[in-house]
Amino acid sequence: MPLRSVLLFALMASLAGAQSTPQHPLPPRPGADVGTSASIVPANEPGEPLVIDGQVFAADGTTPVPGIYVHAYNTDTRGHYAADGRFYPPRLQGWVKTDAQGRFQIHTIRPGHYPNAHIPAHVHFGLWGAGYPFQYVDELRFAGDRYLTADDADHAKADGKFTTIVPIQKDASGTWHARCNLRAGKTTNFPGTLPDYYK
Repeated sequence: MPLRSVLLFALMASLAGAQSTPQHPLPPRPGADVGTSASIVPANEPGEPLVIDGQVFAADGTTPVPGIYVHAYNTDTRGHYAADGRFYPPRLQGWVKTDAQGRFQIHTIRPGHYPNAHIPAHVHFGLWGAGYPFQYVDELRFAGDRYLTADDADHAKADGKFTTIVPIQKDASGTWHARCNLRAGKTTNFPGTLPDYYK
């Protein structure tokens, strides 16, 4: 797991008072009927709508990966994952499956910041399938967030097309839009034990 994600999960567990690794959402079983576009929020969810258009690439950074599951989850406007204010399980979450060009689309809301923590708002992603084991990739953050640091910006710039900080723009209807690229690895970084069919 990328160091930033490891540190973030550790902080989340600490804030939640957890004594062990939180129960992370698992991917759908093989063959699940999942489309290339999905909304991960209820129709009446408070917040500003956000559409994320993404594309998944192989480790070489150039070959699109068709048919891979993409999991996304984020906080609500209050910065909470679970309805009771705890971190897990995340309430706003869902899966899509990439098309022939490795593309997908997620409809959500612009996430809130964690309460009492200076961490940029973000959306989490996981990947699985098409010959790849279940894995997390670095969370997606948005340019202009008040908690982004110069060091964050430098690291994101060095990531090139796989930057974890992307521009975000609002259209005439009030919907925010962002684009991202994700890269799939050949090894899992899941901090726990997975059923055999996810490996």
